[in-house]
Amino acid sequence: MVLLHRVTNAFQRLGQAWPCRAVWIGLAGLWCCDVAQADRPPAAVSQPDAGRERVVFDVELADPVSPSTPPRVHRVVQFRDQNGFPVGYALRIATPICFENERKVLDVTMHWNAVGCYERLEWPREKPLTKKNLVPFTAEDYAKLDSILKDQDSILATHSLAFLAKPVKDAQGIDGLSGATPLTVQESVIQDAAYETWVMWRWANGKIVPKLCHLTEQSCTPAYLKQLLYSQDRRYVDFALNYAIAHHPADAQFLEDVFCVLERGDREHVVLSLRFLKGFMKDKEPLHARLIESYGRMKSMSSPLILDFLAAERDLPRTTLEGLTGHLDRLPYFQVNQILRLLEQRNFFTKKTESDVVRLLDGNDFFVARRACEHLQKQNLGSETQEKINAFRQRYRDRL
Repeated sequence: MVLLHRVTNAFQRLGQAWPCRAVWIGLAGLWCCDVAQADRPPAAVSQPDAGRERVVFDVELADPVSPSTPPRVHRVVQFRDQNGFPVGYALRIATPICFENERKVLDVTMHWNAVGCYERLEWPREKPLTKKNLVPFTAEDYAKLDSILKDQDSILATHSLAFLAKPVKDAQGIDGLSGATPLTVQESVIQDAAYETWVMWRWANGKIVPKLCHLTEQSCTPAYLKQLLYSQDRRYVDFALNYAIAHHPADAQFLEDVFCVLERGDREHVVLSLRFLKGFMKDKEPLHARLIESYGRMKSMSSPLILDFLAAERDLPRTTLEGLTGHLDRLPYFQVNQILRLLEQRNFFTKKTESDVVRLLDGNDFFVARRACEHLQKQNLGSETQEKINAFRQRYRDRL
């Protein structure tokens, strides 16, 4: 069971009292590091969470090195902004590293954002990270480690510690501390520190991630969800959309916010937005009208998903198909071609669509106009439209 604790202001003042020392806040289990000298690793000294409200949770977590052992309770610090909304988490990890004749303690504090994505690593000034024979990490090692820990799809997710000890034919690049590192994972670990890399990656991207997300879900008020939906960080938008789909499937207060995400988001956000909107707006015609309205404002890489969504409907209302052609003169060739192809697949042609398509013959884009001409030639046309087609073909006879 997760128990909630409040960190008192006294601990915050304690962290401010020694601005040039590495101070451990006992209840929070957090190292607050000072500004390092030029020869110190820069990653060890960032303080972006200084001054934020801190709330501490007891969270049960198993050691990734020994997952079969009973989980231990760890103190996870949640940072909150001025509105009381979660913005990140921190956990101090102190785990022994014992291999061959080396004995040391890996003592670091990991930070995640509000949706459980690893962000950075901190450690006491007097205890920098070390490799084989206690050789300190270089600046390049720290940079590579940061990149490795941020890779949620790393090969380390599917390989055990035992795999790291398999021998390789080529003796170059062997990790002395963790055994001979297989060639397949050498680029995914720090040379001479494969063991430490594996352990830290499992902490950063392992069982703690869903637990952090669950803690954030406890703060998912409508105001917080709206804030996440408008975030510039796509991971926050993903989280908010999935939460809204699961917990607010028919909540009108998020309708306009989701349409906003639909229009400015990437392809994954469009898919999630459509899932929410389809569940909320059961009446097809109003939903389709809003989607068509948003269609022209979307990114060119994402807007085709709207047509794919509409094309998947077995029976599209007349108003939907005619609504699409009403936007043709404001769209580039690819989208125009998609819409005309949809009309052709449905064998749909009315006076309204004829009027909308024939306007394209007078546009500035020859390729759009030619596609419109091809579409119209497949239909039963009135004399006026036929005359316009003949005039178009005569005007561009050298290009047709």
